[in-house]
Amino acid sequence: MTDAATYIATIRSRVIAHPKIMKIDVTREEIQGHLGLFRYRLFLKSGDMLEAFERFTIENTMVHVTKYSFQWQNATGELRFRWDNAAHHPEIETHPHHLHTGDGKILPHPPVTILDILEKLNDITF
Repeated sequence: MTDAATYIATIRSRVIAHPKIMKIDVTREEIQGHLGLFRYRLFLKSGDMLEAFERFTIENTMVHVTKYSFQWQNATGELRFRWDNAAHHPEIETHPHHLHTGDGKILPHPPVTILDILEKLNDITF
């Protein structure tokens, strides 16, 4: 990856081509050379919605995600999963990275990116 614009273009093309995504709403995109962020609402064919946020830098052609939140909710707005790296759960062994589940649990989880989440969508049967 050479710059933030290239990364965002890559993400958008993967989202648009994803077989389980019906529509994308671009809420926010900011690109400043090697720095960038995006916030998308992805509407799934199942009726679910995934709100995706990433802030990132490009260093030596590598993407480094510095802040993220991916909230997946069902058609009635109930949480299914939220992956994030907010520093509000220091008791979690993977702090600050963690997963909120729809039943109220907060679990350890390794860092994820939008590309990881798109792969998870592939594994779900609607």
